[in-house]
Amino acid sequence: MVKLILWVLGLTIVVLSLAIIVQPQLARSISERLNETGYAVSAWARIVIGLILLLIADTRAWNVLFNALGVLVVLAGAYMLHIGFERSKALAIKISEGNETFLRISGAIGVLLGLMLLSAS
Repeated sequence: MVKLILWVLGLTIVVLSLAIIVQPQLARSISERLNETGYAVSAWARIVIGLILLLIADTRAWNVLFNALGVLVVLAGAYMLHIGFERSKALAIKISEGNETFLRISGAIGVLLGLMLLSAS
């Protein structure tokens, strides 16, 4: 069951990240449609994904990379919960209106994170 969850989560992250790499305007559309429930789910999902990366880091060859990404993802989720819905949504819209290259790089990082989750199973 855990492997299935990791596969679904990893594939979802990879597909969304690839979509943002291909069409960066999708990030702005997602940011504008974000509601409080989706915000809370995405913040807690980041925390859970980060904890999964931290838990599996000892079983992988690149444990430093898994640990670093796990800590960063947990901190990103905690920061989202700390600053609140309105400020987080405004920040997401501001970032998504910025440079398309930055959005594509963020999408590439998302692909890396999704592939790491897929390799965890």
